[in-house]
Amino acid sequence: MELPWSSLKKREFANLAGTHLAVVADITKQGIDRINTNPRLPWSFLAHTGLTIHPPHPPSLRKNQ
Repeated sequence: MELPWSSLKKREFANLAGTHLAVVADITKQGIDRINTNPRLPWSFLAHTGLTIHPPHPPSLRKNQ
């Protein structure tokens, strides 16, 4: 969550002085939509963490006979 939050702070929240919580919520939604509409951005956040969606298959539990 660190990288998406950083992206929101640098773009949508830069110089934001929301007078109401609803304004901040709307701008947050716009930022999340921006991240989701870019097909590469969420994957780059994931790649930066070193994590993957599909973990490697576990070793076989069957013993060789």
